[in-house]
Amino acid sequence: MQKVSTIRRPGPAAVVTLIRPSPYPQDVRAKGWRFELDHERIEQSDTWALAPADVKPWLLMLWLASWKQTPCGSLPDDDGLIAARMGMPANTFQKYRDVLLRGWWLADDGRLYHDTIAGFVLDMMTRRRSEADRKARGRAKTIATIHESPANVQRDTRVIADGVLPESGTGTGTDNTTTTHTSDLDARPVCVASAKPTKADIICRAIKAKGVEGVNPSNPELVALMNRGAELDTFEAAAQICVDSKPPKGPAYLLGIVRNKIRAAAEIDSGIDVPSRPWDQSRSSIEAKGVDVGLGKWNENDLSENRETFAAYTGRVRRRVQEVAESLGAAIGAPDRATEVPNARPLP
Repeated sequence: MQKVSTIRRPGPAAVVTLIRPSPYPQDVRAKGWRFELDHERIEQSDTWALAPADVKPWLLMLWLASWKQTPCGSLPDDDGLIAARMGMPANTFQKYRDVLLRGWWLADDGRLYHDTIAGFVLDMMTRRRSEADRKARGRAKTIATIHESPANVQRDTRVIADGVLPESGTGTGTDNTTTTHTSDLDARPVCVASAKPTKADIICRAIKAKGVEGVNPSNPELVALMNRGAELDTFEAAAQICVDSKPPKGPAYLLGIVRNKIRAAAEIDSGIDVPSRPWDQSRSSIEAKGVDVGLGKWNENDLSENRETFAAYTGRVRRRVQEVAESLGAAIGAPDRATEVPNARPLP
């Protein structure tokens, strides 16, 4: 049976308030746990039905403000503080105080609670505890598996000061680590020597070394890009672009850069949008023409989002060739015909 106390609040009328025990410890916080609204339950709420239309948004703000308090789901026993937490004018709060604080009760820790909000907090605590128990069982199972491993695995089990196995070493026990039998490991962090890192592992380590987090070797798009021929240097160059961007970009942007690079290379190989004229039948001849007309070669190392594709570069070379032809025609008083300049053609 719960113990209930009473206090007499000062005022023109004698108001007796029942004080109940707080529903959970005072250090409970949301810590990023989302406050989810059940619209069906809200619509069935008597408080929601009694609240005027212009007050209902303030009810939502009140509940959200309580969720961000410590302890979670509570409010201070101070009208001015509650209004400030909600961002509501104090006089407006006083006008609708009865409907806003309907169902809230004072606990023995001096704060206000609502049975519905407190139920959400208790549910959050239960789920967190279940998740913590699940992880604890997983750790215990891992330790038990290590202790039950065959004796021939013990020679590959090495422990170092910080519990992490160095990436270098021969695996023969000749490096500066301590060889320890699994029966002596207890609950200390261990790492068992693994197989040679894959290409995806190497690429992910290089990307992380550049400063881009969040890409793992099993990422399906990463695997697909490797299968299409993307090499380590391409990923490293893309990672550098992400790091240099303002603000820095994440792994999705990085993979997009590599994907565009692969697509551009495929366009070059297939000859997409490359006209079949004497000087533009190959990349080398197109770039040679670009050098001739003062544009230089195509910058294939540009992996930025707004980079110029090879097809766009080819179009730019064609336009310059046509401009040169027109300039020559005007200089000698000849008709403006690009066909009079060898290997040039008008733009479509």
